[in-house]
Amino acid sequence: MQYFSVKTLDGSELRLSKLIYGADSLGDIAKRDGKEAAFEMVDSYREKGGNFIDTARFYGYGESEQIVGDYMQARRAEGQVHVLTKGGFPDLDDQFRMIRYRTTREAILGDFFTSYDRLRMKVIDIYILHRDDKTLPVSYIMDTLDMIAKTGLVRAIGVSNWSMDRIREANEYARSKGQAEIAISEIQWSYAYTDFARRADATLSIMNPITEPALYQQYLETPIPVIAFTAQARGLFSKLYSGEETWETLRGGRDMYNCAENKAKYAKILEYCEAHPGVTATMVANAYLTCNKLETGLIFSSRTKAQLEDTLTSADFTLTPEEVEWLDDIDIEKYL
Repeated sequence: MQYFSVKTLDGSELRLSKLIYGADSLGDIAKRDGKEAAFEMVDSYREKGGNFIDTARFYGYGESEQIVGDYMQARRAEGQVHVLTKGGFPDLDDQFRMIRYRTTREAILGDFFTSYDRLRMKVIDIYILHRDDKTLPVSYIMDTLDMIAKTGLVRAIGVSNWSMDRIREANEYARSKGQAEIAISEIQWSYAYTDFARRADATLSIMNPITEPALYQQYLETPIPVIAFTAQARGLFSKLYSGEETWETLRGGRDMYNCAENKAKYAKILEYCEAHPGVTATMVANAYLTCNKLETGLIFSSRTKAQLEDTLTSADFTLTPEEVEWLDDIDIEKYL
């Protein structure tokens, strides 16, 4: 397993696995197969060296955090397994369109203490906010996060879907006040290209290093560990590679990735796999992130043991910096 480090509020570091277990599906597994089956999925992940779980107050309307809390208690895993949870998720309508932000001090603090009660840990390892609300000054949000930091109930704080400009401004403010700084950033990033228009959510921060390089360059200039969500593009490359789906039959939301950019990227993956017997599309797509020059961990979700095993094949697989650059050198024009 590969690892990365995140600075904590007391000046030490958390050593975290770059493959991060996304616990949003654990509640569904528990309902389908029983709680112990959900626990066994996490056990299998840990056997490969995994030690980092991602959850949120919003996931499963609380079921995800509840199961994670149950696991941590049942396995006495605190200190061995690190947990990141999130709050401040916006209000949505029945079509999952955003109605309003939830970034008031009351909403953020309420979410934090709800998560703390569900997880039942002495200290939550990382607490981050789902979204930025640019109608609010960073001072207001950072003052609120500092209130959480000062409870002593969290080791590090971070943000999700913030622009680098706002992260820089926030940390400059925090330093000026002697407050807790943003230690980690969670954004949408995958080897697959994500089209902003198709994603249809203007509140997301999406990394596309080749087609829209500005954000990637900002992270190079201001190094901060990155957590990539939707990192496997809903299984796009693994479904294509296994033959379960084709570009014409993509389903499960994967059809949004049907574009020239991703056909070119998949061609690169196939070329690499053909030259390296035993290597799969999942291994290449995951290693593109875990071996990137940016310090990056990726969130994955598994609803079956087969999906988990497929992801864990990449636990120790690495790409050289030159191979990562080669994967970025794609011929989009060929597929237009």
